[in-house]
Amino acid sequence: MPIYNEERYLERSLASLLAQDYPNIQILISDNASTDRTGEIALQVSRQDPRVRYSRSESNIGSAANFRRVAEMAEGKYFMWAAGHDEWSENLVSDSVAALESAESASLAFATSYWIDDAGKREDRDTDYPDTRGMSLFARFFTVFWGNMHPVLGVIRLDSLRRTRSMQSFAGADLVLLSDLILMGDFVRARKAWWHRRDVRAKEGHSERLKRYKSREYGQSTGKLDRVFPLLRLPVSLISTVCRSKISLLQKAVLLLVLLPSLPVRYVVGKRKANRK
Repeated sequence: MPIYNEERYLERSLASLLAQDYPNIQILISDNASTDRTGEIALQVSRQDPRVRYSRSESNIGSAANFRRVAEMAEGKYFMWAAGHDEWSENLVSDSVAALESAESASLAFATSYWIDDAGKREDRDTDYPDTRGMSLFARFFTVFWGNMHPVLGVIRLDSLRRTRSMQSFAGADLVLLSDLILMGDFVRARKAWWHRRDVRAKEGHSERLKRYKSREYGQSTGKLDRVFPLLRLPVSLISTVCRSKISLLQKAVLLLVLLPSLPVRYVVGKRKANRK
């Protein structure tokens, strides 16, 4: 759980994780120098439950670096990033692990996701994602390329995650990470589990989103060039991900042939979608 200023919902989120019916669970909290009561709440819970381990950075290291930090702290066979404002069905971890155990080719398991508002009411927004078993490599890859980023908060094989470059510090790094993982194996659905993704950010258009990416606090654009062109590293990293993957040269060539002209199309589609009010 990489967190920053999550005092409003943190107790509910931790209670939801601690209620998981999976017996062998450890909750790692990486506090990115929060300025509210987040640290106090997390520390209290860690003292009450030995399954919770709390760690705090002395200064804000940025969102992506905090994601990497908590992943580096992890042990065991499976790993999941968890937001400090979300909630999960009590069988999410156990059903996700069961799905992965039954599908050796899978790198990640995800549950059905629903957006909720501040009050916990489900919103009418598209969150569906397909189980990729039975798809070709190319269909899997472009399912991720055109899909939402919800599976990045699914249960991941830790050895698969550590073969990636983890969550990098640039805008769109979640897409690159999921692309890396889908080239390693399927994304499988834990069909009886669900999670609530709380919408805590005000509606923002494309320009507001880029401004957030460029902020030092968000930490997704760390270099001077990134701050001027926050989306520049995304296409380069996607191409690099395909090139460094353990697939055949022919598969790489075909993927790149389709990917290159798709990149500007995805940018235009994403911009239009963000600007819908």
